Amino acid sequence: MKISIAMATYNGAQYIQEQLQSFVAQTRQPDELIITDDCSTDQTEAFVREFAKTAPFTVEFHRNEKNLGYCGNFNAALMKTTGDLVFLSDQDDVWLPEKIEYMTRAAEHNQEALVLMNDALISDAELNVSLHTKYQRIRKAGLSNESFVMGCCCAFRRDFLTWALPIPITYPGHDNWLVGLADKIQAKIIIDKPLQFYRRHGKNTSKIALNDHTLSPLSFFVSAVIRRAKEIYSQSSSFEQELHGSLENSLSLIDALERSEKFFGSLRQEARNNAIKKLEVRSEHIRRRIQIVRISRKERLAHVVRYYVFGGYREDQGIRSALKDLFVKV
Repeated sequence: MKISIAMATYNGAQYIQEQLQSFVAQTRQPDELIITDDCSTDQTEAFVREFAKTAPFTVEFHRNEKNLGYCGNFNAALMKTTGDLVFLSDQDDVWLPEKIEYMTRAAEHNQEALVLMNDALISDAELNVSLHTKYQRIRKAGLSNESFVMGCCCAFRRDFLTWALPIPITYPGHDNWLVGLADKIQAKIIIDKPLQFYRRHGKNTSKIALNDHTLSPLSFFVSAVIRRAKEIYSQSSSFEQELHGSLENSLSLIDALERSEKFFGSLRQEARNNAIKKLEVRSEHIRRRIQIVRISRKERLAHVVRYYVFGGYREDQGIRSALKDLFVKV
């Protein structure tokens, strides 16, 4: 089995050398490391090219002609990989030595899994770990396994990537797209074993409260509630555009799921059909919300109440979405 690592970099010089060395320290080293850089202005490229001179595996460094953003950058890296099993890597984490070997064995023993995810030790900048791992935090928060979508913990089979790539340029997050698709066809498994440090240093792209190593379970619950409250009462002239974006994302998922039969035949057909039905219902729900928020705020109350009473907001966040539709200014 050929192993690839896809890494997306952007001004990662402060920590990238530790991550690169953790690849060398693997008990089962990768066959290739593909790095796409999003126009860094620091020493990231110099560090990678120096590392490539002595690395015991193939290292390719590609610099984007223009800034693609983190989602587009990861898409570019994944599109260049050739491995049978492809790992995603952030530039600032550190992998434990057995990660690749352990996950490769798991893939061999779970042939039905298209996406495999390992747990991660949440740490500060100096790799001091928090009380709970990432997956433990998700479970303690009462969230489902579908809430575990960290791309840096993923390994993807080649046939899955052939189907799922490229990632739509408007989709909010490479991992949300890839892991979300795997969840919808029930093709993801979680390896309940921490195999890397997930370093939180204040400059991370992800700002999710669950990732904050300093927060207790109660604290990140309160943080989530506060964030949601702000969303409800925020007034944004771009709200209708946000709804249109959500609709476009749902339609992109439906299109991908409909294409999956070409790659997987009758396998996972029931899960695929159920996912398509749910997404079609959600798409109609978003269309209805777009119609509602286009109405003047003075006349909107009756429409929101009627839609809520008849269960329309069950397809979303219930009363929170209803209140946002009622109060948001468009």
